[in-house]
Amino acid sequence: VLKKTIWLEARGEPHEGKVAVAYVIINRARANRSYFGGNTIAGVCLHPHQFAPWNNRRPEGTHCQGDGWECMDGWVRDVIEGIVRDPMGGALYFNNPDKEGYPEWTRNVKR
Repeated sequence: VLKKTIWLEARGEPHEGKVAVAYVIINRARANRSYFGGNTIAGVCLHPHQFAPWNNRRPEGTHCQGDGWECMDGWVRDVIEGIVRDPMGGALYFNNPDKEGYPEWTRNVKR
């Protein structure tokens, strides 16, 4: 679930962007807040309205393949094990203003 969420949420982002998404998910699980989906990675990834790929309830219809997909196993494991450091500094949210501007929800978070 983590790998697929990262892949679909951070499509088109460089490796650093994908690592950032991974850490936001991990940080949310560590924060153990019900509105993020609790204390598990799967709970956080699948919680309603948190990650766009799961909002349509049919992410299995989106093909996950290609060079980037194949090489994710190694670095995703390294992120989970803490070998790759958190570039987000414990952040619980992410937004790329170059792609999305500043959505309403960003007004209530520390930048």
